[in-house]
Amino acid sequence: MIARYRALFSTPGVGRLLVSSVVGRLPSGMFSLAILLFVHGSTNSFLAAGVAVGAFSLAGALIGPLLGAQVDRHGQTRVLLGAALTQAGLLVGLVLVTQGGAPVVATVALAALAGGALPPIGGCVRALWPEVAQGEELQTAYALDATTQETIWTLGPLLVGLTAGFVSPAAGVLLCAALTVSGTLFFASSTLSRGWRADTGEHARGGALGAANLRVLLYTVVFAGVVIGAVEVGLPALAVQQGARWSSGPLLALFSLGSMVGGLVYSARSWALPIARRYSAILMAMAIAVAPLIAVHALAPVFALSMLAGLCLAPMISCQFSLVGALAPEGTVTEAFTWHRAATVAGMAGGSALGGSLIDVHGPGGAFALGCVGVAAAAMLAVVARRRITPAAAPGAIESAAREPALPATTEGPVLAETGMRAIGSRLPASVKLAAEAVRLAVEALSLAAEDSPAYTAERPARVMLAAEAVALAAEAVAQSAV
Repeated sequence: MIARYRALFSTPGVGRLLVSSVVGRLPSGMFSLAILLFVHGSTNSFLAAGVAVGAFSLAGALIGPLLGAQVDRHGQTRVLLGAALTQAGLLVGLVLVTQGGAPVVATVALAALAGGALPPIGGCVRALWPEVAQGEELQTAYALDATTQETIWTLGPLLVGLTAGFVSPAAGVLLCAALTVSGTLFFASSTLSRGWRADTGEHARGGALGAANLRVLLYTVVFAGVVIGAVEVGLPALAVQQGARWSSGPLLALFSLGSMVGGLVYSARSWALPIARRYSAILMAMAIAVAPLIAVHALAPVFALSMLAGLCLAPMISCQFSLVGALAPEGTVTEAFTWHRAATVAGMAGGSALGGSLIDVHGPGGAFALGCVGVAAAAMLAVVARRRITPAAAPGAIESAAREPALPATTEGPVLAETGMRAIGSRLPASVKLAAEAVRLAVEALSLAAEDSPAYTAERPARVMLAAEAVALAAEAVAQSAV
């Protein structure tokens, strides 16, 4: 694990890039709580506060891709600093107008404008990773990026809570404004960000969404986002149901901690599965990891289960980053990553809203069941559309298949005997090939599980991935047969 990180950070500027991106995105983990506490404290209305937070988030999701497209055309520094200064000014205006007793509609409007001016630092840093890392190092960079996001969602609310409690809710919003400017300046002034050059050539028609394969991937991102929103409303609801409201924060923190652990383990390994198959297997594993929360009716086991539920989150997002970067049309990579964020926010919003409704009728288990259904739907879509979301020419050798020797075109019998079911023969139906591959992977997973030798201890995570991949391929075989 340490060797993988040492190789990544040996590239000049990578440490500054990672740290500055975390600092620059830190306000993203603060805005919702800061605006909620401030507007409620000023209006004494949770309805007004909730609408303001919703307007901020929705505007950010809608306008973000437009800002990302501007970055692709004009470079990072100018767009990032302009957005940061605009957002900071709007946040200061939000505080002044709301404290001055203006109508709620003015507060909501200013919150929406501030959300639309959110600097697209996330898309910018992901556009920079291919500039400094290739191959497995690029996968490590994406996974580390997804993992460090959890520090934003853990540390951000803590800063807002302390500021609002010891100073005032208005100070929490103003702190967001100050961090927006300083954090964005820290990131945009880095050598890598300043040196990134916009693509001045012909851009893809229709922007990033002009690529049908990317659109299909984004559909899976929306469905996968449902599980995040559902879990984030289900865990606090479960805490309240058990009469332990105090445990809401720790449970969500454990969910994030599990994601961090999973991301670190994922980023430190070399995976044999091609990225598209790995993505569908991780989505399925995410559904399995969340499922135990549906049946739990006591508080004690929820602490462990919350961490278990988060283990696949960062790996899932890391796979999405890799695929978005590979499928984005030339000259639209930043815009593509902002569309990824918009799709994630849409899925989370749907999961939160529908999950909350199910909690009222079926309890917290209803929200967790919704999350499992959402991410399982994403897995099935990823399986059925695997060929569409597989990069045609994976940058940096993302596809592990590229490392395997090609089979001679004129040989059949001897090659098939040597490679087993990995190459069934071009004359067999696709569904038969997929079923055979599923059987091969299942047998390999069982053989690994039966091995007691300490030498195979390091292969234990591979057993889970092989078994999940076998299930995914079996499902794809059924889908191919149906077609």
